[in-house]
Amino acid sequence: MNFKKSILAIILLFIASNVLTTSWYMLTDTANFVSFRRSEINYGGLMLNHLVFVMGFVYLFPTYLRAKNTKLNAFWFGLVLAAIMFIPTGLVVRSIWQVDFNFIFLMNTIAHLVIGGVLGLLASLVYNYKRRD
Repeated sequence: MNFKKSILAIILLFIASNVLTTSWYMLTDTANFVSFRRSEINYGGLMLNHLVFVMGFVYLFPTYLRAKNTKLNAFWFGLVLAAIMFIPTGLVVRSIWQVDFNFIFLMNTIAHLVIGGVLGLLASLVYNYKRRD
């Protein structure tokens, strides 16, 4: 693993993850409102969440892409990691608290999967993976 590329990937993916996720939730704020949401959001916790996610992402990415180094596989890798991170948590939240399984949950899930795929593509650009002919 190239240390400089890994640090660059962590920084780039951290920023992209935050920007894309924040943009999505700003656009869907009303639909995502729940009565027990904090009045002041804990941004430190959200930042830590993104950092932990992209560090794991960058750590695992080279191993996965070494054998399957196409842009489509990079997108797929990001989608799978996003699914592993988002879907179980979403299911737990909706199973324990009074948060419905509804259309916005489906849309949030799709948004997170696409964002994960975009992160995979960005990581492939940093690591400069090219399709072997």
